[in-house]
Amino acid sequence: MSKLVMANVMRLQKNMCFWIGFVFMAAAGIFFPVRGYVEMCRTGMKSLIENGFFSCSLFASIIMAVFCSLFTGTGYSDGTIRNKVVIGHKRMDIYVADMITSSVVGVVMCIGFFLPYLCIGIPLLGDFTIESKTVLLIGVTVLLLVAAFTSIFTLVAMICQNKAVVAVVCLLLAFGLLLVGSLLNSRLQAPKTIPVYTMSENNEPVAAEEPNPQYLEGTEREIVQTFYDVLPGGQAVQCTSLEVVHLPRLPLYSILIMLSTTGIGLFCFQKKDLK
Repeated sequence: MSKLVMANVMRLQKNMCFWIGFVFMAAAGIFFPVRGYVEMCRTGMKSLIENGFFSCSLFASIIMAVFCSLFTGTGYSDGTIRNKVVIGHKRMDIYVADMITSSVVGVVMCIGFFLPYLCIGIPLLGDFTIESKTVLLIGVTVLLLVAAFTSIFTLVAMICQNKAVVAVVCLLLAFGLLLVGSLLNSRLQAPKTIPVYTMSENNEPVAAEEPNPQYLEGTEREIVQTFYDVLPGGQAVQCTSLEVVHLPRLPLYSILIMLSTTGIGLFCFQKKDLK
């Protein structure tokens, strides 16, 4: 398997999708702290370095959807995957090698965002105001989250040989998961009461509070929160907004997603007829 991984790494050196994605992430890592500093100078309000620091999870999920579909799709279209099977490589090794390569690429994308952000953000905006332990834990959560996204996209890319279809499906999955995560966040952030205005006998507006029908509580709230924690899109929204309720659980959910999708992918790839 090590030879397969090394062969994939050699392919990365000439892979334009990888380099474009890496440059984009590095540019984003420079842009966010500079924008925060400009806003701080313009408004006089303190900009915190942690605001936007973990937004790389949103960008990386979309970039990895494109990368996985093109990287694996090229292997199918060029006949590379079929040739690997013909010369004796096990299908499991081929799948896992692609999964490892793509996961490493996802981690590299995040590091390409973090490093310039820290190098520019700390001198301009100062140190983090949240505990270093929390920063490290969210950072680990983001890296595992990107690997979970990658495992999902690898599953799709390895069981479908049509590169165009895979690219569309992976992008729709990425945007769909992020959209569902945003919708769940909106439901969970709904206030318990909402203001209602009525007119008094003197025709003056009177403000009152009444229960919000959109507010979740009890078992229903626990179910939605659990789904929000498990869903990769929900984790991305939580890490980006720094509003994580069950932070220690999120890495475990990402690992569970990686194991389950890889298991399903291996089973399907073993049965697949390689044309």
